[in-house]
Amino acid sequence: MRTSLQSHVSAANALTARWCAQVRTDDFVVSGAGVYPLLALLASAAAGPARDELAAAIGVPIQTGQDAALRLLRDLERAEAVSAALGIWVRRDLPLHEAWSERLPAGTIARLAGQNVLDAWAARHTDGLIERFPLVADPDALLVLATALVAKTRWRVPFEVGTLMPKNGPWQGHRGPGLARTSNDPTNVAILDAPQPVTRVVVEGATDLDVHLLIGAGTPGTVLETGLAALADAVPIRTDLPVGTEALGLTVRTESVMSNSDQLRIQVPPFEIRSTHDLLAGAGLFGLAAASDCTHGHFPAISPLPLCVGQGAQEVLARFTHEGFEAAAMTAFTLRAASAPLRRHRATVASAIFDRPFGFLAVHRPTGMAVVTGWVATPPD
Repeated sequence: MRTSLQSHVSAANALTARWCAQVRTDDFVVSGAGVYPLLALLASAAAGPARDELAAAIGVPIQTGQDAALRLLRDLERAEAVSAALGIWVRRDLPLHEAWSERLPAGTIARLAGQNVLDAWAARHTDGLIERFPLVADPDALLVLATALVAKTRWRVPFEVGTLMPKNGPWQGHRGPGLARTSNDPTNVAILDAPQPVTRVVVEGATDLDVHLLIGAGTPGTVLETGLAALADAVPIRTDLPVGTEALGLTVRTESVMSNSDQLRIQVPPFEIRSTHDLLAGAGLFGLAAASDCTHGHFPAISPLPLCVGQGAQEVLARFTHEGFEAAAMTAFTLRAASAPLRRHRATVASAIFDRPFGFLAVHRPTGMAVVTGWVATPPD
């Protein structure tokens, strides 16, 4: 296991942990990795209180915010099982500062030309897992920023499909679909020795994406925070589990088996979770309280016109089956004019046409980036 994470990965995972601590206790999935690059881009262009709040949210020096955003996206784009895209759409009457726009990857900026264009971009960059853009750009939107992430892997060892019938715990008495498998990789189970211990099982993907299944007695936020901390070895990880070890969801005992090696047996329900998040409802968490105050502008590095954050949304899907795992996240913000509406001018225009609630982390193995993180509170029927 790695002993440290790159600063932008650590900061994105920390944002994910804070987000999970605030989400309700039923099923949910979030992608801090999807929202973090957009916050970092906004932070690098902000001024005043908005700059200070966004700097605190992204957790890296403000001068490196844009570099952190682009590095995170490049890390994911270089992955085998994960891909990432950044898109920015600008209304034709919004001037941009070249110093800001020229630092963005080529092909990132396009003309804001209607909702159908945004929906098509979302579907294309999530392999069809999310068919629509997470927000409808309102008529006042001058600039739209978005990220798209998609992660897919098949399991190294597939599961058998069966029935899950918990004998105790909050799901006792439930009968529904279940997945089971036996493998010769007992080191993939561990106890994370936090103040409230968490049992972790790593389900390895065939490429560079794994899913960490987490079960503990704490709140969803506490369990997931412990799992995220373990990605940087920030909590003790105990994999040497002698016979007689017991923890929530885990027993270690001696049995008669056919193979001449230790085994790991896993039982877990399949799940599919889709969540939609209003990012301005959690403006304080994301450092957007000042930036969404539209009585004045906050992003002088983007445009000479005063801009504020008008909308923010994320849609995330995570699907765990007997064959593998797939997830997608679409995250977007709109910027609108602060104070008075844009004044219209006449100008000459030249046009040239050219077995109980549990959490999960989908982790990019080489970097430790938690691509999506979520909680399964109810089993499937």
